[in-house]
Amino acid sequence: MKRILAFGCHPDDIEFMAAGTLALLAQRGWEVHLATMTGGEAGSTKLSSAEIRAIRLSEAEASARILGARYHYAGGCDLEVAYDQAYRRRATRVVRLVRPDVILTHSPVDYHVDHEETSRLVRAAAFNASVPLYDCGEPLPAIDSLPYLYYWNAFGGMDNFDRPLPMGFGIDVSGCMETKQRMLAAHASQREWLRFINGIDSYIEEMLRLTRAQGERIGRPFGECFIQYKGHGHPKDNILADSLGDLLVPLSG
Repeated sequence: MKRILAFGCHPDDIEFMAAGTLALLAQRGWEVHLATMTGGEAGSTKLSSAEIRAIRLSEAEASARILGARYHYAGGCDLEVAYDQAYRRRATRVVRLVRPDVILTHSPVDYHVDHEETSRLVRAAAFNASVPLYDCGEPLPAIDSLPYLYYWNAFGGMDNFDRPLPMGFGIDVSGCMETKQRMLAAHASQREWLRFINGIDSYIEEMLRLTRAQGERIGRPFGECFIQYKGHGHPKDNILADSLGDLLVPLSG
C-alpha cells in the first residue's frame, strides 16, 4: 500500500490546495496522512491561543477522518515558524513517523511567510529523515529512501509579484469536490475567523474559486496543480501518474 503525507502549515491549508488529490488517492487504496506545522494559535478574537488551538486541532482530525486518514500536529506555533533546529526536528519527526512514499507541501513562494518556511522545513525533513545520525528528538528509525516530493500551488496561484507560478501538472478533482468541500467545512472556527478579518463569509466560495481556476489551466471543471521537486536523491518519475491515469494532465509551465 502506498502512503502519502500532505504536510501543511495551518489547519485548513491542505483542504484548500490538495484535499481533492488526497481523496482520489484514498479511493485508490492509498494510506493518507495529513500534518500541520502549527495549530492555528493566532486565529481568534475571543479565545486564548490554547483554546483556539484545541478547537482547530480537533477540526483537523475531523477533516482527516472524512478520508479515513490520520492527522499529525508537528507542535509549532502560528506566526512563529522558522527554519531553525527546533522546527527541523518537528518536521523530521513527522516524516519518520509516517514514512511516506510521497509528500505534498506548500509552494516555496507564497503570500504567507509561515507557508514558505514550512515548505523549506518539509523539504529539509524529506532528506534529514533518511540520515540515521540526524537526531530528531525521538528514537524513530531513519526512512529507507527519499520520498517523492511535490509542491502544491501558491494560494491564489500567483507569486509575491502577482505572476503565475510554473506548475508541472494538474489533477482533475471534479469527481470529489463534495468530499473536498466537506473537509474544508470541518474547519468551522477558521471560517468564523476569516469572516472577521475579511468582513465577508467567503470561505467555501473562495476554495471553489481557486479550485475552478486551476481546473481551467488543465481544461477540466476543477483542478489542483502541483510541481515535482527533482533535486538530487529524490525520485524523478511521476508516481501520481501511475495511480491517477488521465486525471493527471501535464502542463508546460
